[in-house]
Amino acid sequence: MDKLLSVLKTIPEYTALLNCLQQGQSAAVTGIGQINRSHLIAGLYQHTEQPIIIICQDEMAAKRTQEELRAFLNMTVPVLPARELTLYDSAVVSREWEQKRLRQLYDLSRGASRLHILSWEALSQRTMPPAILLRSAFSLITGQVYQLDHLISRLTEAGYSRCSMVEGPGQFAIRGGILDVYSPAADLPIRAEFFGDELDTMGYFDPDTQRRTENIDEVVILPVGETQPRLHPQGLDGLCADLRNLIARQRRRKTPNEVLINTLEKDLEKYSNGIHNPASDRYMALIYRENTTAVSYIPENAVIVLCDQGNLHRTARTRIEEMGLQLDSLLQSGLIAGELCDYVWQWEDFCQSMTGKTVLYLDSFSGTSYPDENPPKTLLPMSAKQL
Repeated sequence: MDKLLSVLKTIPEYTALLNCLQQGQSAAVTGIGQINRSHLIAGLYQHTEQPIIIICQDEMAAKRTQEELRAFLNMTVPVLPARELTLYDSAVVSREWEQKRLRQLYDLSRGASRLHILSWEALSQRTMPPAILLRSAFSLITGQVYQLDHLISRLTEAGYSRCSMVEGPGQFAIRGGILDVYSPAADLPIRAEFFGDELDTMGYFDPDTQRRTENIDEVVILPVGETQPRLHPQGLDGLCADLRNLIARQRRRKTPNEVLINTLEKDLEKYSNGIHNPASDRYMALIYRENTTAVSYIPENAVIVLCDQGNLHRTARTRIEEMGLQLDSLLQSGLIAGELCDYVWQWEDFCQSMTGKTVLYLDSFSGTSYPDENPPKTLLPMSAKQL
C-alpha cells in the first residue's frame, strides 16, 4: 500500500492540501467518494506529524472508514464508541461502553493516539470534562510509596466498589498488603503487593483462576463511569445541596410536579447515605457544570476531518430530534428535571467550537455551504475514478 500512498504526492491538489494543512489553514476537497477519503486520510497520516481526528456521520460509516484505513496503513484505528444514558432506575447497569470511551478519551487527552475516528453520536454526547478525568486518574508505579487508606478513598471517589474478590472492571479488593483492582484502562485486573507503604511488585492476573499472568511496573487507574457523583466540585455533600435546592424550587411552583419531587427525594436519600445510584446520568449537569463533549479532548494541533459534512449536519438534526422525544417521555414520567436536560451538542455548538482549528472538509459534491465560524481557506476539486 505504500505505493498507493506515495503516488498521492504526484497529484498537485494533494500537495496543495498538504501545504495548506501544515500551515494550520482549513481546506475543502470535493468530488471524492468514501474510499478516496480514506486514501487521502491515510496519505496525510503518513506525510504529516499532526494528529488527525476523523468525524463520520454514524457508527456504520466509522467502522467502514476503520476497515479501509486498516487496508491502507496496516493498523487498527480506534473508533470512539457512543453510549446509552442511564436515566431509568435499574438494578444492574453495564458500564462497558463508558469504560471504553473513558479509556480512549484519556488517550486522546494525552496525545497517545495520533489517528482517531468518531461518529457524530459519540462526538456530541456530554461527558466528563478533561480536567476532571485527568485529576481523578492516577498511576500505580512499583517502588513508589502509597498509603492504602488514601488509595481506597481515591478508588471510591472514582466509582470503584469494594468486594471480596475482583472479577470485573470497577472492582477492588484488599487482603492484608495486597490490593487487587480492575481499571478500565487495563485488559486484565491488577494485583499490587505492598511492603509496608511501598509498592513492591505488581502484575496482571486472570480473574477466573486468580493467578498472576504477567508482571508490570506501571498501570493507570481510570474512573469506572462517565458520571461520578463524588466528582462534584464539593463532593457528595455539594450534590446533595444542589438536589435540595432543586427540590425547593420545584415545591415553589404553582403546580409542583410531585412525581419528579418524589424521584429527586429518593435520589437525594441515596446520595446522603452513600448508596450507589445507577441513574446518576440524571444529574450530569449538576456534577459537571461545564457542558463538555469529546471535542474538548481533541488536541489543539489536530486536523479535524469532516466526512461529508452535509450528512453530518442532517445526522446532528436527527439526533437532536430523537433525544428530544426521549427526554419528553422522561419529563412526563417525572424521571428527570427539565433544567438538567442538556445532554447533547447541536450542530451550531460544534461549529462554534471549531473556530480557530484546522478543519478538512471531504465532500462528494461541490457547492456545499460551509460553517461561517471556520470556512475553508482553500477549495480543491478533485476527480476520482472508481474501479
